[in-house]
Amino acid sequence: MIHLTFDYRNDEKCQTPGEYLRYHRTLQGKTTREVAEKVGIVPATLVLYENDKHPIKHKTAVALADELNIDLQRLLDTYTAFVNYPCGAFLREVRKELKLPQAAIARDIGISQTAYSGWERGVRVPRRQEYPRIIAGLKKHGVDVERQIHKGIA
Repeated sequence: MIHLTFDYRNDEKCQTPGEYLRYHRTLQGKTTREVAEKVGIVPATLVLYENDKHPIKHKTAVALADELNIDLQRLLDTYTAFVNYPCGAFLREVRKELKLPQAAIARDIGISQTAYSGWERGVRVPRRQEYPRIIAGLKKHGVDVERQIHKGIA
């Protein structure tokens, strides 16, 4: 019989969200099924997350961080970090700094003003496929979204 051992001294070698997640799940002696059921996903989805085959949804990342008592920021990719920031307040602040109406920013992103307004008010969250358009639309105004979000959470 082969025995696998894990170095549980620290998680510094975890380079990806999946490695970090798997490290802490196994450190705590929890099965994929046990953790998946606690956070409301199927075990196969957790395996995809741990193998970095699928980005972790924001709501699920929050639930996983709570369940395993780990750093939420280490589970987030650039999109989910943007959503977590919170993105509505960020978009409102940037728009006001640029002194632009919602309609102008919405046009640059390629969405309706109503949808953009929902983001700013926090009643809607941009979808993952809208995120690259947000990056490109704000870049037209010299705003580096990812750099500003990273500065805000660092």
